[in-house]
Amino acid sequence: MPTTQDFEYLLECKNVIGVDYDESENEVRVFVSQKEPPGSLEDKDDVEKRIREVGDADITVDVVDAGYGEERQGFDPLATLEAVPEAAEGRSDRKRPVPAGASEANAELSAGTGGPYPARVTGDAEDAVWNEAVEPDDLVRLSNNHVYARSNEAELGESILQPSPHDGGGPDDDVGKLVGYVPVEDGVRVDVAARSVDPDRESDRYHELDEAWPTGVRRDGYGELRGETVTKTGRTTGVTSATVEATSATVEVEFGAEQGTVTLRDQLITDYMSEGGDSGSPVFREDGELIGLLFAGSFQQTICNRIENVERQLGVEILLEEPDDGNGGGDDDEDDRDVPVYTTSFETDIEVDLEGRALELESITFGDRLVPGTAVPATVVVTASEPGRYWLEVDGERRTLEIDSDDRDRALEVDVPIPEAADRSVTLSVRGGPVE
Repeated sequence: MPTTQDFEYLLECKNVIGVDYDESENEVRVFVSQKEPPGSLEDKDDVEKRIREVGDADITVDVVDAGYGEERQGFDPLATLEAVPEAAEGRSDRKRPVPAGASEANAELSAGTGGPYPARVTGDAEDAVWNEAVEPDDLVRLSNNHVYARSNEAELGESILQPSPHDGGGPDDDVGKLVGYVPVEDGVRVDVAARSVDPDRESDRYHELDEAWPTGVRRDGYGELRGETVTKTGRTTGVTSATVEATSATVEVEFGAEQGTVTLRDQLITDYMSEGGDSGSPVFREDGELIGLLFAGSFQQTICNRIENVERQLGVEILLEEPDDGNGGGDDDEDDRDVPVYTTSFETDIEVDLEGRALELESITFGDRLVPGTAVPATVVVTASEPGRYWLEVDGERRTLEIDSDDRDRALEVDVPIPEAADRSVTLSVRGGPVE
Protein backbone atom coordinates (compact mmCIF):
# COMPACT_ATOMS: atom_id res chain seq x y z
CA MET A 1 0.00 0.00 0.00
CA PRO A 2 1.13 3.58 -0.59
CA THR A 3 2.32 5.79 2.25
CA THR A 4 2.42 9.56 2.64
CA GLN A 5 6.04 9.61 1.48
CA ASP A 6 4.95 8.20 -1.90
CA PHE A 7 3.10 11.49 -2.47
CA GLU A 8 5.79 13.93 -1.33
CA TYR A 9 6.41 14.82 -5.00
CA LEU A 10 3.24 16.93 -4.68
CA LEU A 11 5.22 19.37 -2.51
CA GLU A 12 6.84 20.49 -5.76
CA CYS A 13 3.50 21.93 -6.88
CA LYS A 14 2.71 25.62 -6.48
CA ASN A 15 1.22 26.55 -3.06
CA VAL A 16 1.43 22.97 -1.68
CA ILE A 17 2.86 23.02 1.87
CA GLY A 18 1.63 19.68 3.23
CA VAL A 19 0.41 16.25 2.14
CA ASP A 20 -1.12 13.25 3.92
CA TYR A 21 -2.26 9.83 2.67
CA ASP A 22 -5.13 8.09 4.46
CA GLU A 23 -4.92 4.35 3.71
CA SER A 24 -8.36 3.60 5.20
CA GLU A 25 -10.05 5.99 2.77
CA ASN A 26 -7.48 5.74 -0.07
CA GLU A 27 -7.39 9.53 0.01
CA VAL A 28 -4.63 12.10 -0.42
CA ARG A 29 -5.19 15.31 1.51
CA VAL A 30 -3.17 18.24 0.15
CA PHE A 31 -2.70 21.44 2.18
CA VAL A 32 -2.13 24.60 0.14
CA SER A 33 -1.23 28.15 1.16
CA GLN A 34 -3.97 29.42 -1.15
CA LYS A 35 -6.41 27.84 -3.56
CA GLU A 36 -6.25 28.77 -7.24
CA PRO A 37 -9.32 28.92 -9.54
CA PRO A 38 -9.95 25.74 -11.58
CA GLY A 39 -7.93 25.71 -14.79
CA SER A 40 -5.55 28.47 -13.69
CA LEU A 41 -2.66 26.15 -12.75
CA GLU A 42 -0.09 24.69 -15.11
CA ASP A 43 -0.22 20.91 -15.40
CA LYS A 44 2.94 20.54 -13.27
CA ASP A 45 1.18 22.37 -10.40
CA ASP A 46 -2.21 20.63 -10.66
CA VAL A 47 -2.15 17.98 -7.91
CA GLU A 48 -4.96 15.89 -9.36
CA LYS A 49 -3.27 15.72 -12.76
CA ARG A 50 0.07 14.85 -11.16
CA ILE A 51 -1.53 11.99 -9.23
CA ARG A 52 -3.25 10.64 -12.35
CA GLU A 53 0.02 10.83 -14.29
CA VAL A 54 1.64 8.32 -11.95
CA GLY A 55 -1.27 5.90 -12.30
CA ASP A 56 -3.20 6.49 -9.07
CA ALA A 57 -6.59 6.83 -10.77
CA ASP A 58 -8.64 5.44 -7.86
CA ILE A 59 -7.29 7.80 -5.21
CA THR A 60 -9.55 10.55 -3.89
CA VAL A 61 -7.92 14.00 -3.67
CA ASP A 62 -8.94 16.58 -1.05
CA VAL A 63 -7.33 20.03 -1.37
CA VAL A 64 -7.42 21.98 1.92
CA ASP A 65 -6.83 25.73 2.14
CA ALA A 66 -4.38 26.76 4.90
CA GLY A 67 -5.79 30.27 4.80
CA TYR A 68 -2.72 32.39 4.03
CA GLY A 69 -4.15 33.92 0.86
CA GLU A 70 -0.69 34.13 -0.69
CA GLU A 71 1.96 31.85 -2.12
CA ARG A 72 4.22 30.48 0.63
CA GLN A 73 6.95 27.88 1.05
CA GLY A 74 5.59 26.44 4.31
CA PHE A 75 3.61 26.70 7.52
CA ASP A 76 4.68 29.00 10.38
CA PRO A 77 6.52 27.81 13.50
CA LEU A 78 4.40 29.26 16.30
CA ALA A 79 7.17 31.08 18.19
CA THR A 80 9.52 33.54 16.50
CA LEU A 81 11.93 36.38 17.19
CA GLU A 82 9.24 38.78 16.02
CA ALA A 83 6.21 40.03 17.92
CA VAL A 84 3.66 37.47 19.09
CA PRO A 85 0.08 37.96 20.29
CA GLU A 86 -0.54 38.75 23.93
CA ALA A 87 -0.90 35.79 26.26
CA ALA A 88 -4.21 34.47 27.52
CA GLU A 89 -5.21 35.61 30.99
CA GLY A 90 -2.93 34.15 33.65
CA ARG A 91 -0.57 32.52 31.14
CA SER A 92 2.15 35.18 31.26
CA ASP A 93 2.42 35.23 35.07
CA ARG A 94 5.47 33.98 36.96
CA LYS A 95 4.47 30.50 38.20
CA ARG A 96 6.27 28.49 40.89
CA PRO A 97 6.08 25.56 40.77
CA VAL A 98 6.14 25.69 36.95
CA PRO A 99 3.26 23.89 35.17
CA ALA A 100 3.06 22.90 31.52
CA GLY A 101 1.11 25.28 29.30
CA ALA A 102 2.50 28.58 30.68
CA SER A 103 4.71 31.21 29.02
CA GLU A 104 8.29 29.92 28.71
CA ALA A 105 11.12 30.41 26.19
CA ASN A 106 14.83 30.86 25.57
CA ALA A 107 16.14 34.14 27.00
CA GLU A 108 16.97 35.31 23.45
CA LEU A 109 13.52 34.54 22.02
CA SER A 110 10.15 36.31 22.33
CA ALA A 111 7.61 33.82 23.70
CA GLY A 112 6.65 30.17 23.67
CA THR A 113 5.08 27.49 25.86
CA GLY A 114 6.60 25.03 28.33
CA GLY A 115 5.60 21.47 27.53
CA PRO A 116 5.53 18.00 29.09
CA TYR A 117 7.15 17.27 32.45
CA PRO A 118 8.49 15.03 33.86
CA ALA A 119 10.42 13.40 31.03
CA ARG A 120 13.11 10.93 32.08
CA VAL A 121 16.28 10.72 29.99
CA THR A 122 16.78 7.16 28.70
CA GLY A 123 20.16 7.53 27.00
CA ASP A 124 18.75 5.90 23.84
CA ALA A 125 18.52 9.02 21.67
CA GLU A 126 18.44 8.42 17.91
CA ASP A 127 19.22 11.89 16.64
CA ALA A 128 19.67 14.22 19.62
CA VAL A 129 22.41 16.57 20.79
CA TRP A 130 22.83 16.42 24.59
CA ASN A 131 24.96 18.17 27.17
CA GLU A 132 27.64 15.73 28.34
CA ALA A 133 26.60 16.29 31.96
CA VAL A 134 23.14 14.82 31.36
CA GLU A 135 22.82 11.20 32.47
CA PRO A 136 20.15 8.50 32.09
CA ASP A 137 17.28 8.91 34.61
CA ASP A 138 17.78 12.69 34.83
CA LEU A 139 14.48 14.57 34.64
CA VAL A 140 13.86 17.33 32.07
CA ARG A 141 11.01 19.47 30.76
CA LEU A 142 10.24 19.51 27.02
CA SER A 143 9.25 22.15 24.51
CA ASN A 144 10.15 22.81 20.87
CA ASN A 145 13.63 23.16 19.44
CA HIS A 146 12.63 26.58 18.11
CA VAL A 147 11.39 27.61 21.60
CA TYR A 148 14.32 26.38 23.72
CA ALA A 149 17.14 25.99 21.16
CA ARG A 150 16.26 28.82 18.74
CA SER A 151 16.06 26.51 15.69
CA ASN A 152 19.54 24.98 16.21
CA GLU A 153 21.16 28.39 16.83
CA ALA A 154 21.42 28.17 20.63
CA GLU A 155 24.40 26.89 22.60
CA LEU A 156 23.82 24.19 25.20
CA GLY A 157 23.53 25.90 28.57
CA GLU A 158 21.51 28.92 27.41
CA SER A 159 18.91 30.15 29.90
CA ILE A 160 15.21 29.32 29.67
CA LEU A 161 12.91 31.86 31.30
CA GLN A 162 9.43 31.54 32.80
CA PRO A 163 7.68 33.76 31.92
CA SER A 164 9.08 34.33 28.42
CA PRO A 165 11.06 37.50 27.65
CA HIS A 166 8.09 39.00 25.77
CA ASP A 167 5.97 38.54 28.91
CA GLY A 168 8.45 40.24 31.24
CA GLY A 169 10.81 37.38 32.03
CA GLY A 170 14.34 38.40 33.02
CA PRO A 171 17.48 36.94 34.64
CA ASP A 172 15.66 36.28 37.92
CA ASP A 173 13.14 34.11 36.05
CA ASP A 174 15.66 31.48 34.90
CA VAL A 175 14.04 28.05 35.40
CA GLY A 176 16.63 25.88 33.65
CA LYS A 177 19.24 25.56 30.95
CA LEU A 178 19.06 24.12 27.45
CA VAL A 179 20.48 20.59 27.81
CA GLY A 180 19.38 18.75 24.68
CA TYR A 181 17.57 18.97 21.36
CA VAL A 182 16.96 17.20 18.06
CA PRO A 183 18.36 19.33 15.20
CA VAL A 184 15.73 20.77 12.87
CA GLU A 185 16.62 19.51 9.38
CA ASP A 186 14.93 17.98 6.34
CA GLY A 187 13.30 14.62 7.03
CA VAL A 188 13.15 15.00 10.82
CA ARG A 189 9.96 13.99 12.62
CA VAL A 190 10.16 16.29 15.63
CA ASP A 191 10.77 19.88 16.71
CA VAL A 192 11.80 19.23 20.31
CA ALA A 193 14.29 20.32 22.96
CA ALA A 194 14.78 19.78 26.70
CA ARG A 195 15.78 21.98 29.62
CA SER A 196 17.17 21.13 33.02
CA VAL A 197 14.89 21.25 36.06
CA ASP A 198 14.93 21.77 39.80
CA PRO A 199 12.17 19.34 40.83
CA ASP A 200 11.30 21.51 43.84
CA ARG A 201 10.26 24.29 41.42
CA GLU A 202 8.44 22.13 38.84
CA SER A 203 4.87 20.86 38.73
CA ASP A 204 3.64 17.82 36.81
CA ARG A 205 0.31 19.65 36.27
CA TYR A 206 -0.95 20.89 32.90
CA HIS A 207 -2.33 24.40 33.41
CA GLU A 208 -6.16 24.56 33.51
CA LEU A 209 -6.57 20.91 32.51
CA ASP A 210 -7.94 17.99 34.54
CA GLU A 211 -5.60 17.16 37.43
CA ALA A 212 -5.63 13.48 36.40
CA TRP A 213 -4.12 14.27 32.98
CA PRO A 214 -2.07 12.78 31.44
CA THR A 215 -3.87 9.47 31.88
CA GLY A 216 -1.41 7.82 29.49
CA VAL A 217 1.11 8.42 26.71
CA ARG A 218 0.17 7.26 23.21
CA ARG A 219 2.87 5.20 21.53
CA ASP A 220 1.00 3.48 18.66
CA GLY A 221 -2.22 3.51 16.62
CA TYR A 222 -2.02 7.12 15.46
CA GLY A 223 -4.06 6.44 12.33
CA GLU A 224 -7.06 5.82 14.58
CA LEU A 225 -7.02 9.46 15.73
CA ARG A 226 -8.30 10.92 12.44
CA GLY A 227 -11.60 12.67 13.16
CA GLU A 228 -11.12 12.70 16.95
CA THR A 229 -11.28 15.84 19.10
CA VAL A 230 -8.02 16.79 20.82
CA THR A 231 -7.20 19.53 23.35
CA LYS A 232 -4.11 21.61 24.06
CA THR A 233 -3.03 24.03 26.78
CA GLY A 234 -0.80 26.88 25.65
CA ARG A 235 0.50 30.36 26.40
CA THR A 236 -1.44 32.39 23.83
CA THR A 237 -4.85 30.78 23.29
CA GLY A 238 -5.12 28.84 26.56
CA VAL A 239 -7.19 25.66 26.46
CA THR A 240 -8.58 24.99 22.97
CA SER A 241 -9.80 21.94 21.07
CA ALA A 242 -9.82 20.87 17.43
CA THR A 243 -10.46 17.90 15.14
CA VAL A 244 -7.63 15.75 13.80
CA GLU A 245 -7.43 16.11 10.00
CA ALA A 246 -4.25 14.13 9.24
CA THR A 247 -2.08 11.66 11.16
CA SER A 248 1.00 10.95 9.01
CA ALA A 249 1.49 14.22 7.16
CA THR A 250 4.65 15.53 5.52
CA VAL A 251 4.76 19.32 5.88
CA GLU A 252 6.99 22.23 4.92
CA VAL A 253 7.69 24.74 7.72
CA GLU A 254 9.43 28.11 7.34
CA PHE A 255 12.01 28.30 10.15
CA GLY A 256 13.46 31.67 9.15
CA ALA A 257 16.52 32.95 7.34
CA GLU A 258 19.06 30.63 9.00
CA GLN A 259 17.24 27.30 8.60
CA GLY A 260 14.97 28.14 5.66
CA THR A 261 12.10 25.83 4.78
CA VAL A 262 12.35 22.42 6.46
CA THR A 263 10.46 19.23 5.55
CA LEU A 264 9.06 17.29 8.55
CA ARG A 265 7.42 13.88 8.26
CA ASP A 266 4.89 11.89 10.28
CA GLN A 267 2.96 14.88 11.66
CA LEU A 268 -0.51 15.26 13.15
CA ILE A 269 -2.61 18.08 11.67
CA THR A 270 -5.75 19.46 13.29
CA ASP A 271 -7.98 22.35 12.35
CA TYR A 272 -7.40 25.71 14.09
CA MET A 273 -6.52 25.69 17.82
CA SER A 274 -3.32 27.78 18.17
CA GLU A 275 -1.50 31.03 17.43
CA GLY A 276 2.02 32.41 17.75
CA GLY A 277 3.45 31.70 21.21
CA ASP A 278 1.60 28.39 21.60
CA SER A 279 4.62 26.41 20.36
CA GLY A 280 5.53 23.70 22.86
CA SER A 281 1.94 23.08 23.99
CA PRO A 282 1.09 19.49 24.98
CA VAL A 283 -1.87 17.95 23.12
CA PHE A 284 -4.30 15.38 24.59
CA ARG A 285 -7.19 13.14 23.59
CA GLU A 286 -10.51 13.72 25.33
CA ASP A 287 -9.67 10.98 27.86
CA GLY A 288 -6.44 12.73 28.87
CA GLU A 289 -3.99 10.59 26.88
CA LEU A 290 -0.97 12.66 25.80
CA ILE A 291 -0.57 12.36 22.01
CA GLY A 292 1.38 15.32 20.65
CA LEU A 293 3.68 18.33 20.95
CA LEU A 294 2.37 21.40 19.13
CA PHE A 295 4.90 23.36 17.05
CA ALA A 296 3.49 24.97 13.88
CA GLY A 297 0.37 26.00 12.01
CA SER A 298 -1.52 28.50 9.91
CA PHE A 299 -4.73 30.50 10.09
CA GLN A 300 -6.65 27.24 9.56
CA GLN A 301 -4.47 24.36 10.81
CA THR A 302 -2.30 23.34 13.77
CA ILE A 303 0.60 20.89 13.40
CA CYS A 304 1.90 18.59 16.14
CA ASN A 305 4.68 16.04 16.52
CA ARG A 306 3.57 12.52 17.47
CA ILE A 307 4.62 12.11 21.09
CA GLU A 308 6.05 8.63 20.35
CA ASN A 309 8.50 10.25 17.92
CA VAL A 310 9.39 12.91 20.50
CA GLU A 311 10.32 10.20 23.01
CA ARG A 312 12.26 8.05 20.57
CA GLN A 313 14.23 10.71 18.71
CA LEU A 314 15.12 12.80 21.77
CA GLY A 315 15.76 9.74 23.96
CA VAL A 316 13.30 10.36 26.80
CA GLU A 317 10.31 8.67 28.44
CA ILE A 318 7.44 10.92 29.48
CA LEU A 319 6.16 9.94 32.92
CA LEU A 320 2.66 10.41 34.29
CA GLU A 321 3.97 12.06 37.46
CA GLU A 322 7.22 12.85 39.22
CA PRO A 323 8.93 9.72 40.53
CA ASP A 324 8.72 9.33 44.30
CA ASP A 325 12.46 9.01 44.82
CA GLY A 326 13.30 12.00 46.99
CA ASN A 327 13.68 14.42 44.10
CA GLY A 328 10.81 16.55 45.37
CA GLY A 329 7.75 17.68 43.50
CA GLY A 330 6.79 21.20 44.40
CA ASP A 331 3.33 21.46 45.93
CA ASP A 332 2.02 18.34 44.20
CA ASP A 333 3.66 15.52 46.19
CA GLU A 334 0.32 14.43 47.65
CA ASP A 335 -0.75 13.08 44.23
CA ASP A 336 -1.12 9.28 44.34
CA ARG A 337 -1.18 8.43 40.63
CA ASP A 338 0.86 5.38 39.70
CA VAL A 339 3.90 5.69 37.45
CA PRO A 340 4.18 2.81 34.96
CA VAL A 341 7.43 0.91 35.44
CA TYR A 342 8.54 -1.03 32.35
CA THR A 343 10.31 -4.19 33.55
CA THR A 344 12.17 -6.22 30.91
CA SER A 345 11.40 -9.91 31.16
CA PHE A 346 12.86 -11.12 27.85
CA GLU A 347 15.45 -10.05 25.30
CA THR A 348 15.66 -12.01 22.06
CA ASP A 349 19.42 -11.78 21.64
CA ILE A 350 20.28 -13.07 25.16
CA GLU A 351 19.05 -15.87 27.39
CA VAL A 352 17.33 -14.73 30.60
CA ASP A 353 15.53 -16.39 33.47
CA LEU A 354 11.94 -15.24 33.88
CA GLU A 355 10.36 -14.84 37.29
CA GLY A 356 6.77 -14.00 38.13
CA ARG A 357 4.51 -12.49 35.49
CA ALA A 358 6.17 -12.66 32.08
CA LEU A 359 5.62 -12.20 28.36
CA GLU A 360 7.14 -14.67 25.91
CA LEU A 361 7.74 -14.35 22.18
CA GLU A 362 6.08 -17.19 20.26
CA SER A 363 6.74 -16.18 16.66
CA ILE A 364 7.29 -13.36 14.18
CA THR A 365 6.04 -13.76 10.63
CA PHE A 366 6.78 -11.39 7.77
CA GLY A 367 4.01 -10.65 5.27
CA ASP A 368 6.25 -9.60 2.41
CA ARG A 369 9.78 -9.93 1.03
CA LEU A 370 12.49 -8.23 3.08
CA VAL A 371 13.70 -5.53 0.69
CA PRO A 372 16.22 -2.84 1.77
CA GLY A 373 14.67 0.60 2.13
CA THR A 374 11.11 -0.64 2.70
CA ALA A 375 8.80 -1.09 5.71
CA VAL A 376 7.73 -4.74 5.81
CA PRO A 377 4.49 -5.78 7.56
CA ALA A 378 4.94 -8.47 10.19
CA THR A 379 2.84 -10.36 12.74
CA VAL A 380 4.30 -10.80 16.23
CA VAL A 381 2.68 -13.44 18.47
CA VAL A 382 3.32 -13.29 22.23
CA THR A 383 2.03 -15.30 25.19
CA ALA A 384 1.50 -13.97 28.71
CA SER A 385 2.04 -16.13 31.78
CA GLU A 386 -1.02 -14.56 33.42
CA PRO A 387 -3.55 -11.76 32.79
CA GLY A 388 -2.39 -8.17 33.07
CA ARG A 389 -0.82 -5.20 31.33
CA TYR A 390 2.29 -5.80 29.24
CA TRP A 391 4.60 -3.92 26.88
CA LEU A 392 6.16 -4.99 23.58
CA GLU A 393 8.89 -3.18 21.66
CA VAL A 394 9.80 -4.07 18.06
CA ASP A 395 12.81 -2.27 16.61
CA GLY A 396 12.34 0.68 18.98
CA GLU A 397 8.55 1.02 18.54
CA ARG A 398 6.92 0.42 21.95
CA ARG A 399 3.26 -0.31 22.65
CA THR A 400 1.27 -1.55 25.63
CA LEU A 401 -1.40 -4.26 25.65
CA GLU A 402 -3.94 -5.72 28.05
CA ILE A 403 -4.16 -9.52 28.17
CA ASP A 404 -7.13 -11.14 29.91
CA SER A 405 -7.63 -14.61 31.35
CA ASP A 406 -9.62 -15.91 28.36
CA ASP A 407 -6.82 -15.61 25.83
CA ARG A 408 -3.17 -15.48 26.88
CA ASP A 409 -1.96 -15.32 23.25
CA ARG A 410 -1.89 -12.02 21.39
CA ALA A 411 -1.01 -11.31 17.74
CA LEU A 412 0.12 -7.77 16.89
CA GLU A 413 0.58 -6.24 13.46
CA VAL A 414 3.76 -4.13 13.09
CA ASP A 415 5.78 -2.52 10.30
CA VAL A 416 9.49 -3.33 10.31
CA PRO A 417 11.74 -0.82 8.52
CA ILE A 418 14.57 -2.48 6.54
CA PRO A 419 17.60 -0.13 6.29
CA GLU A 420 18.75 0.97 2.85
CA ALA A 421 22.26 -0.26 3.67
CA ALA A 422 21.13 -3.79 4.58
CA ASP A 423 23.00 -6.50 2.70
CA ARG A 424 22.45 -10.19 3.41
CA SER A 425 20.78 -9.92 6.81
CA VAL A 426 19.43 -7.48 9.42
CA THR A 427 19.17 -7.72 13.20
CA LEU A 428 15.70 -7.07 14.60
CA SER A 429 15.35 -6.13 18.29
CA VAL A 430 12.21 -7.55 19.92
CA ARG A 431 11.66 -7.28 23.65
CA GLY A 432 8.87 -6.94 26.17
CA GLY A 433 7.54 -7.70 29.61
CA PRO A 434 4.98 -6.72 32.24
CA VAL A 435 4.03 -3.17 33.24
CA GLU A 436 4.05 -3.25 37.03
